[in-house]
Amino acid sequence: MGTLVIDIGNTRLAWRYRGSSGDLRFGTASHHAITDVFDELPQAHKIAISSVRRDHEGEIQNWLDSTSRSDVTWIRSGADLTSNVLTEEPDKTGADRALCALAWGARSEGRGAVIIDAGSAVTVDAVTAAGELLGGWIAPGLYSLRIGLQQVTPSLPDPTGATDDGHWSRESRSAVHGGLHTLFVAGVKALRERVLKGLEADTMTVVTGGDAQPLVDSIEGAIHQPGLVLDGLETILNRDREHE
Repeated sequence: MGTLVIDIGNTRLAWRYRGSSGDLRFGTASHHAITDVFDELPQAHKIAISSVRRDHEGEIQNWLDSTSRSDVTWIRSGADLTSNVLTEEPDKTGADRALCALAWGARSEGRGAVIIDAGSAVTVDAVTAAGELLGGWIAPGLYSLRIGLQQVTPSLPDPTGATDDGHWSRESRSAVHGGLHTLFVAGVKALRERVLKGLEADTMTVVTGGDAQPLVDSIEGAIHQPGLVLDGLETILNRDREHE
């Protein structure tokens, strides 16, 4: 059997199975459909789970108990990875931020990084070549910006599927789409510039998360690294295996 890693994010669950013979499987589910994904999850020798949503941990724990899977590592905050989290309050630092930093340390090739995790919240973090999380910034993600605007101004149209082209829009749906995307991209780029000023000149920019693509398209030299939180969880399991 292989390893299974699960990330309980703010709006979705993501998982990845890596078999001992090279078999690789992965998937995602909304929080409303977490229980539907359990039948997809294969047996694994080692399991690691990260969580930023305690309210959904019970569903996972019930599944673990019902399937007698006891060898599980939980990462709930930076306090569970204190050796690589250098923020003032590791217990209030998200597990996702800490795991992204850890994953980068396992592959950095001697270069620090600005790691941008574009999820429901977007984080822009300074990370050393050794995978130490120094700190960073947290802002609303693209999804959160859209939902927030819809809640405050329900008369505006849903911009899902719209596009924008040119200097301005003549139609409300594309105007909302273009406004949100421009605000999101410009804001993240500005936060990245602030972080870069405190790091070495050869620092990389690494982008992960569900809304990574518009940032990758807009930031020259940015590396797209999907599933970086899951990479961090796999790093933990690999280190545990080395110490057995």
